[in-house]
Amino acid sequence: MNKILKIIFWIYLAAILFFSFSPFVTQTPVSDKILHFIEFFIFSILVKEAYRMSYWGSFFYSVFLSVFIEAVQYFLPYRTAEYADFSADLLGITSGLFMYFVIKLTYLELTSKE
Repeated sequence: MNKILKIIFWIYLAAILFFSFSPFVTQTPVSDKILHFIEFFIFSILVKEAYRMSYWGSFFYSVFLSVFIEAVQYFLPYRTAEYADFSADLLGITSGLFMYFVIKLTYLELTSKE
């Protein structure tokens, strides 16, 4: 299962980087910030599970990716870097890891009672 998660992680990372650096911008019916939130919510959990990282390791790796993407977008003429995007990424990372922690803690509590 861990090998499959690693493959999913790398495909997901490639998709994030492709859409972050591509020159075409797609119009979506939802806010750009919501997409950033969801993107990094999933990414932080995926990197934690695929590589069995600590919460802090997953947090810093996810933040590094977010900063990297915004820094590269700053230098691309067809993209813009925004602090609000980074804020949405950060909120998605912390929310994802917090939800993962709560769900895992609840699962462990329920399985220990059986």
